[in-house]
Amino acid sequence: MLDHVSLVRPSDVPFAVQIRWRAALNAQKNWSSPFLRPEFALAVGKVRADARILIAYDDQGLLGLVCIHKRPGGYARPLGAPVADHQAFITEAGFNASLGDVLKAAGLGALPFSALNDPQKAVSDTMQNGFHSHIADLTCGPDAYFAAQDKTNRKHFKKMRQRARGAERDHGAMLLTLDSQNHADFSILLQWKRDQYRRTRKCDVLAADWICALLHDLWQAKGPLRAVLNVLYLGGKPAGAEIGLMCDGVYHSWIAAYDPQLSRCSPGLLLLEGIMRRADDLGLTKIDLGAGHDHYKKYYANEHIGLTQVKVLGGGLMAYQHRLLDQYGHKVLAGIPAKLYNSWEFIATCHPGWPGKVRGVAGRVTQVLS
Repeated sequence: MLDHVSLVRPSDVPFAVQIRWRAALNAQKNWSSPFLRPEFALAVGKVRADARILIAYDDQGLLGLVCIHKRPGGYARPLGAPVADHQAFITEAGFNASLGDVLKAAGLGALPFSALNDPQKAVSDTMQNGFHSHIADLTCGPDAYFAAQDKTNRKHFKKMRQRARGAERDHGAMLLTLDSQNHADFSILLQWKRDQYRRTRKCDVLAADWICALLHDLWQAKGPLRAVLNVLYLGGKPAGAEIGLMCDGVYHSWIAAYDPQLSRCSPGLLLLEGIMRRADDLGLTKIDLGAGHDHYKKYYANEHIGLTQVKVLGGGLMAYQHRLLDQYGHKVLAGIPAKLYNSWEFIATCHPGWPGKVRGVAGRVTQVLS
């Protein structure tokens, strides 16, 4: 049963709640992601005025909270979406109120999760559009990790050693720079990534000013949670780069791209292996490779964390509208209403204001027609 709820800006979360928030994360192994930390919420709050923390207490005084963007009409989205790769309803053990009731008490109608990390099945006891994030546990050290992975994936790692030698032979000496502070490296990574979105006809999340500002702010941060820019050079020129979000020994591979002219060398994988082999230099014990791209991540993952796409409904007109959409949107007119909603939802998640939404729609139409 719920006792009371409140909605506050990330910067207004009481210090005592932050302590309990961190303790709840530490009590659950699968909640080690930097995206779930109070520091990430604070960073998003600096670039998005609609960032809120929904704090709930049950009748036992136990804490539950969820980080959201509060949108008009009783709608909410996970904080940092679409670039927050882990989302959660964070609760202390024994919290006995449902998220639906929490949303209803806060006057919210719908909250669609795109990557819900719900190990306790507190939000949904069935997997809806389930997938997983690939984890490389390096607790025993990089040498022991690679020795174990090589035993089960010998052919792959032999091929990678050959590609490393070939890359140096054809393009010059290979150098990995960890935690680069070079602004040219930061700019070229974002440009490569935007070019990749255009080539693959995917929505360009980096067209959203707040996302670029968030990346830059976290890259410049000096606290326990920060973004680390790692760059692979071949012959003195950038070949691949990655921004990883890091906190307390956990590193999440976040924004990665490479020079497409060097694709035959697999610079992205060479960079990934380089980061793993030098994990001790960054103080890393776990690397989260993210979801998708199983064709290469399977060689590096020795653990997995289950994630889910699921929508939680609260009360009011917004909840009623989403019940209708969920019930009929995939059934009528060949599912076009649901498809249009999903496309619009992704664009609106990137662009909270109408000028950005218009640019996002125009950019998407241009991609489809080109």
